[in-house]
Amino acid sequence: MDRSEQQQTHALYAQACITERGDFSKSHLYSLVAKGHFPKPVIRYGSRFTRWSAAEVEAWLADPQGWINQHEKNIGVQS
Repeated sequence: MDRSEQQQTHALYAQACITERGDFSKSHLYSLVAKGHFPKPVIRYGSRFTRWSAAEVEAWLADPQGWINQHEKNIGVQS
C-alpha cells in the first residue's frame, strides 16, 4: 500500500462534508445512521466533533443500497 492509499484509508469526513457530498440534511444523515443505513461515526467527542471513515462514506456514496445490503448481511451473521 503506497502513501496515498494509506492516507485515504485513514482519512476522516466531517458531517458538513458528508451532507454536502450526499446533498441531504444533517437530520437525514443521523436518521440513516440510526436505521443502520449509513456508516456509524468512528470518532465522536461530545456533540460538536464527529467524524466518519472516508473509505466507508465513499463506499456508501458509490452504492448506497449495496452498502445497506452488505451491512444487513453482516448483522445477520453476528446475531
